[in-house]
Amino acid sequence: MKDFIKNTIESSMVVSYFRGPDKSQQSWAESPVLRFIHLVANFPGKLLKAAYNRWQSVFENSLVFRLLGFLADNIHMVIGLALVLFMIVPHHIWRNSYSVVLAIGLAALLLIRLMKNRESVIDTPAIDYSIWLFFTSLAVAAATSLFPADSLKYLVHYIVAFVLLAVIVSAVDSAEKVYQLVKFIAFGTFLTALYGIYQWKVVGIAVDPSTTDLTLNPDLGGRVYSTMGNANVYGELLVLTIPFFAAIILNEKKLLKKAAWLAMLAPVLLVLFKTGSRGAWVALAGAAVVFVFFWNIKFIPVIIVLGLIALQLLPAPIYNRIMTIFRGDQSTDYRGKILTSAIPMLKDYWLTGVGLGPGVVSTIFERYKIFGLTKAAHTHVLYLQLWLEAGLAAILTFLLMMFRMVRNTFEAMISKKDPALNNVMFAALSGIAGLLAMGLADHVWFFTRIMQLFWVSIAIILVIVRVMNRSKEKAEKTAGI
Repeated sequence: MKDFIKNTIESSMVVSYFRGPDKSQQSWAESPVLRFIHLVANFPGKLLKAAYNRWQSVFENSLVFRLLGFLADNIHMVIGLALVLFMIVPHHIWRNSYSVVLAIGLAALLLIRLMKNRESVIDTPAIDYSIWLFFTSLAVAAATSLFPADSLKYLVHYIVAFVLLAVIVSAVDSAEKVYQLVKFIAFGTFLTALYGIYQWKVVGIAVDPSTTDLTLNPDLGGRVYSTMGNANVYGELLVLTIPFFAAIILNEKKLLKKAAWLAMLAPVLLVLFKTGSRGAWVALAGAAVVFVFFWNIKFIPVIIVLGLIALQLLPAPIYNRIMTIFRGDQSTDYRGKILTSAIPMLKDYWLTGVGLGPGVVSTIFERYKIFGLTKAAHTHVLYLQLWLEAGLAAILTFLLMMFRMVRNTFEAMISKKDPALNNVMFAALSGIAGLLAMGLADHVWFFTRIMQLFWVSIAIILVIVRVMNRSKEKAEKTAGI
């Protein structure tokens, strides 16, 4: 009986996700559906390659094409610079149409790369099947929305996110390029911190009573929002990107470079505290635990003890701000009223949702809000918001996708074949985990820049899986397996 139970557990689908070959992804990679998607996605590239082969001399004699070709050959650097720009443009200047322009530009460079290089393809098999399912559910939700025009318009933001993901997965094809990309992300975060310090120390930030309960936090002061226009949203960006600093510092071999990145991290942590975002503080602590768990689980007790010590050493305004989590304030009461109103709405639309986009949910929500609740832009819970917008299929495929990302990271942790790449993967997953923890108390995708940066982190995990699989295949061929 004991052997039967052991064999049953070891042969179960759940355990196979974390040990051995990824059979579900292999089946998807060999499916007719993916072959069709791959054919359609790469058809424009094949046409461009045929045109380039026929008129190569014409293209090569064009100064504009040579410049574009140079950028296409170094598209990973262009992606990095685009992400820096994506983060540092101040909110009052930023327009969501800019992200559309960036996505179109990067997609065009990828097509030029496909045009010039025979081996380059849009690597659709590298995109996990759960991601295809999730984005399909969003498209269906937009098409079947109670307000189709609004939902289809909002779907553009997700299309931008998917294009960014596909470009990164297809263009970043080596460990070195992965390292460069995350350094760009960390550097962009550093620049936003400098801008935040400029706001705080030079311009000055007035206390906003609508975001700070002055009766409970009289000494907190103005909250830094940097380029995001909102302190909580800026906290979300920091939670998502700070873990990359840990991976970079661990991966750098020279002490001077480690010290340089540590010095860049210092102002980032400083402005994190000045955001006054309780959710960001708690989420980053959770992200640190996740990172250490994957990096070296033996240090979990150490980081918990250090965290408890650090909590006692925090300045009084920050410590008091954290303690309001347990005492409650106006913000907590407001979220409670929204949740009370949203549950009956979910009961009515749990299967299909009302349609993609917070605007659609907000409109229908007017029928359900309780007395005393003003107009709500969203539900303040990512998972509830996603369920209300896109229905049961969206929330289930989203959870499947996150399970798949954890499975990939566990596999990397167990294999230990490339510690440096593993560190980057751990950083990406821990940042995602931190953001999703914040999603329990806020709709962290409401600002589309944060949502699209979330998918950049997902893309980094997929790239590392792709690089590791290719290294494994190459090693097996070399060994004659």
